[in-house]
Amino acid sequence: MKREVQLYIQDTRVDLFKDETISITDSIQNISDISKVFTPFSQQFSLPASSVNNKLFKHYYNFDIQDGFDARFQVTARIEINQVPFRSGKIRLDGVSMKNNLPYAYKVIFFGEPSSLNDTFGDEDLSSLNALSAYDILYTGDDFLDAFKTGLQSSLNPATTTANRNIVVPLILLENYYTYDSGSERLDTANFPDLQTDLKPAIKLRRIIDAIQTQYDLTFNMADIHLDEFVLAEDGSIVVDEAGNPVVQEGATTDVKTFFGSDMFDELYLWLHRENSPISAPETDPPIFGIDTTTKNIKRTFADYTYVSGSGDYLTADKLVVNSGDSYTVRLVLNPGTTNSTGEIIVKDKLTNELLYYKNNVAFVSGAPQTITITALTSGTLSSRTYDLEFRINCDVNVTFALSATDALNISKNGASISYYSSAAFSLGSNIFIQDYLPKMKVIDFLTGLFKMFNLVAYTKLYDSTIYIETFDDYMTKGVSRDITSYVDINASTIDRPVPFNQVNFKYSDPVTQTSLRFINQFSLVFGDLNYSAPEKYDGQAFNQEVPFERSVLINLLDTSSSPPAVTNNVVGWWVDAEGKAALGSPYIFFNRVVDQSGVGGFPITTLSITQYNAPSNVSSDENHTLNFGAEYDEFNRDINTNSLFERFYKQYIVQTFEQNGRIIKVSAQLPISFMLNYSVNDVIVINAQEYYINSIRMNLATGKSELELIVKKVTYTNSVLT
Repeated sequence: MKREVQLYIQDTRVDLFKDETISITDSIQNISDISKVFTPFSQQFSLPASSVNNKLFKHYYNFDIQDGFDARFQVTARIEINQVPFRSGKIRLDGVSMKNNLPYAYKVIFFGEPSSLNDTFGDEDLSSLNALSAYDILYTGDDFLDAFKTGLQSSLNPATTTANRNIVVPLILLENYYTYDSGSERLDTANFPDLQTDLKPAIKLRRIIDAIQTQYDLTFNMADIHLDEFVLAEDGSIVVDEAGNPVVQEGATTDVKTFFGSDMFDELYLWLHRENSPISAPETDPPIFGIDTTTKNIKRTFADYTYVSGSGDYLTADKLVVNSGDSYTVRLVLNPGTTNSTGEIIVKDKLTNELLYYKNNVAFVSGAPQTITITALTSGTLSSRTYDLEFRINCDVNVTFALSATDALNISKNGASISYYSSAAFSLGSNIFIQDYLPKMKVIDFLTGLFKMFNLVAYTKLYDSTIYIETFDDYMTKGVSRDITSYVDINASTIDRPVPFNQVNFKYSDPVTQTSLRFINQFSLVFGDLNYSAPEKYDGQAFNQEVPFERSVLINLLDTSSSPPAVTNNVVGWWVDAEGKAALGSPYIFFNRVVDQSGVGGFPITTLSITQYNAPSNVSSDENHTLNFGAEYDEFNRDINTNSLFERFYKQYIVQTFEQNGRIIKVSAQLPISFMLNYSVNDVIVINAQEYYINSIRMNLATGKSELELIVKKVTYTNSVLT
């Protein structure tokens, strides 16, 4: 059947050279790299300088054309085969080839949509995730106590279920070492404030995933996966109903538990450990105070101000929209009440994390209003964009600001026409701003780390912008069996020896905690790592997987009421280095387990009776998972747990590669459109009754001529345990 490939750029069908070769290469390795989710391929095109293409690119070769095609930006594009959608993405114009001083061809590159998640996230840090401000907490009194005992949904809002236990304070100690006295049923610490200073909060990983989706306008599958097979017409096109929606094959939908929606993932937390010190001022430039014994703080946004009067309300959805050619000035009025203080003022744009204003050693004097002007907004004509300003005020004491009714915030446009906004009085407090305490880690590195820990894959589907993320095992179980025997060139094939893994190395970041360093000295093994060599030293290669997180040996508190002190089931973390000083290390992920002490009277800390607390754990509460790659000592049950990351998420893949009778077969095939439009790299390929997994596949879209590299199927994958 004749095949015609069409390229659309900005909904204009462009002209192609008749002999243009358009190929796609898919590989099983692509889905395991979060940065390549959207880019199973890129394709370079050479487009003729036809009238259609010249009009689209606005005669780019002509330097004198005003408002010409801007090649600094990628533009939307899509590829169709016989008018059936195949891939969507963007193109980049790289240049124009000239012959005899006349345009001959435009050079463009087609990228998947978007070109990569690396482009989406850039170098942005976890601290840029503005949606996490919803979980800022007042780190005093009941907020801290609730977070320590069970957890918080948000500030002043105790958790009621495991699912909404968004913020917890785990018992991970810095420098101070605690003991336990069963005689008085007491956790041995001097008093409640000491405990409050020693400990740091943690945030549920699922909330970080939510914030990533919000920040970058992405959609991950957070519920069960529904996988559909589309009905295809004889020409290979997808059949659609009257509404234009693809028709699904009856009985071809399967439900699979998603990783981010699993019970196991719901128990995972990231410790808010940005600095190697107790809760205090994080080291930033400029310094942004957190909480210590003296500093008080508050965050304000446009949402805290109400339009009163003036030339008009310049705010849209609590944001300032600046049109090209306009210049705005924003003035903030701060009127301290009866208390004098010294502090700092910081203003940033939450949309870009750009620092717009900073001033320290500000003298807040009662009865003397402090007015600041955000000069970055008055430095000239701005390009059209939106500003979402955040005002940060930090003082050395708790100050109340009594603001005037109509002069709390002023906005002027083009040097005139001031609009007035009011605000109720507000006081500073001992706030923990979650973004300030997230570990120093890029968003892309955080996701990559999760992918490597749990052997995750990511992919998209036609007619669906969702990014589907699941374990490799789960992904492989859903492959469809496709018999291509009749399309294979049986006269030409090769059978190669696979290059098996003769060694498997799983590694976390180098540990810094004293307990983990002692473990190395005692067992000559890094806690959490796994090194496995094949029993026979056959010729192969090493499989290396390094995770950018840290594991730490947890400790069981000693009961001082017995002699010698007995080991208890009260588990804590102790984050100190070899010299006993607070350590930093790499970001720390753990299972959170609520330890109930109500049966023994609880932990009376001063006058507070604490009957339960949050404990870090390397083992999930149902004991179905550990965070070590090898077998794990369960601190709570004090026995060995073999449900390791390797056992749960890597074993089937590794066993497939170790198989002695494994082979790689390379074949040529003339694949039909129906295959090209509907295959997936997890499909099982059948040739002469032999089953294979796809290692890679390269197809010419215009001819169907394809080269396949297949691996003899030796393992039938089963679904991961995610409960």
